[in-house]
Amino acid sequence: MWKILVAEDDLANQQKLLEALKGVAKCTLATSGQEALDVFKKAIKSKKPFDFVLLDVTMPRMDGFEVLKALRGEEEKRKEKVKEAIVMMITAYKDSLMEKYNMGWDDFITKPIEKDILLKHMQDLEGSRV
Repeated sequence: MWKILVAEDDLANQQKLLEALKGVAKCTLATSGQEALDVFKKAIKSKKPFDFVLLDVTMPRMDGFEVLKALRGEEEKRKEKVKEAIVMMITAYKDSLMEKYNMGWDDFITKPIEKDILLKHMQDLEGSRV
């Protein structure tokens, strides 16, 4: 079972993601970028890192791109090696824009989220890390 941090500020999207991951993941929900970063840091500190981070691009105050940069920075500055989380951006932006501006994420998925597509992407990403 995957351990996943879901960072999403929209209630309907939160529910859709959590429902899609039911039975395959233990999810922790963050409703803002800052909360996601705080939860992520706490997980690394306790040596229980997330397998995946599903990160909404558009969140208030601290968007997904800023959170991603901070997450990767947290992973790098740890003296002891931690497994790098697989980060999947969640976006309404067009595919071509996301591909052009990749800033360190492993994949992205466009809204509206479809369960089968989400799980396929996640399985493919996990398989590519083995």
